[in-house]
Amino acid sequence: MNEKKYLNEEKYQQAKKKIIRISLIIFIISLLIGGGLIATGIIKTNSSKKEAERINKERYDAAYKESEEKVNAANARLDEIAKELETLNEQYNNKKQECDSLNMSDSDWYATVNQCHREASTISSKIQDLENEKFKLETANYKVYYDLAKSEDYKFTYCATGGMVLFFGIIVSLSVYLIAKRREILAFQAQQVIPVAKEGIEQISPSIGNAAGEIAKGIKEGLSDSEDK
Repeated sequence: MNEKKYLNEEKYQQAKKKIIRISLIIFIISLLIGGGLIATGIIKTNSSKKEAERINKERYDAAYKESEEKVNAANARLDEIAKELETLNEQYNNKKQECDSLNMSDSDWYATVNQCHREASTISSKIQDLENEKFKLETANYKVYYDLAKSEDYKFTYCATGGMVLFFGIIVSLSVYLIAKRREILAFQAQQVIPVAKEGIEQISPSIGNAAGEIAKGIKEGLSDSEDK
């Protein structure tokens, strides 16, 4: 009863098929998980690059617009300064002529000429301030700088993890598969060993036969000597 239960070839084949299916399931699961991790790493890295490119483009456009606005404002102010300088220069020249035309014979000439020179100096100071402002506007750097967004690289982490899952999954799957094929492997090994053993036996059989013949001959001769005596 027990021998039929444990030595049934049909049950052995069924068990072997189950083990092979288990090995295939392990391989497929490891392939799905490992391949999924690798694909996820590649997809996330590409998405991160695209997002960084989008952010950098938005920042570049904003910086370019701001820079353009600053340049336009500076140009508008330079136009205003040019008009103001033209007016002030004309006022200054007129004031200088006025100061030079004052009659020294007048009793209040000294006070009048000093007042005239102060007014001319005030106009000159305004002209100098406008000239300084004009120089700053013309030499200013209107470029707007921005921080570059950097993308994240997920490929190394995900690919390394996925590769490890694949590697160990293949090892486990192969180990389980070899368990199912153990009898075939043992049979193959036996087929490789038996011809060698048979050939060795055939090679040593004549030597053994000769040795046995010599021993038998020696025993026979010893018995004959005993009988003669």
